[in-house]
Amino acid sequence: MKVFAYPKKRAIARIAQDGVVLLATLWLFIAQPIGAFSYLLAAAGVVVLLWQVVTLHYPREVSLSEQGIAFRAYGRVHRFAWSEVQACRVRKFLVGDRVLVRLAPATAFRGRYWLLESMENYGALVCALEARARCFSPIPAR
Repeated sequence: MKVFAYPKKRAIARIAQDGVVLLATLWLFIAQPIGAFSYLLAAAGVVVLLWQVVTLHYPREVSLSEQGIAFRAYGRVHRFAWSEVQACRVRKFLVGDRVLVRLAPATAFRGRYWLLESMENYGALVCALEARARCFSPIPAR
């Protein structure tokens, strides 16, 4: 099993970023005059944090083996066995510093993960996922 993860500094920065969003949300409720816009911004901040935790769309660690793949973040794990995966797609973008990995079948809260170039051995991970993706039929466009 190969484990791909972001450097520790990036993981700490990501946790700090989530903390800043949460603190800004609390500040909106405590220090600012309460209005419709304050409620909207505070609710949006909480929704963004919850969405990150539920979907793990930016995993902090990826474990890849012959049996399957696992995406980890926030103390949670999304595991996929290759025998159960029907489709895999690795989409590169013009920006070039990220890819979107889609696995199917998956529920609305699983199966879509962003991997950034700052991940250790990013190139090897993307190559391994692209090789694995060629084994499956393409994911149909919506």
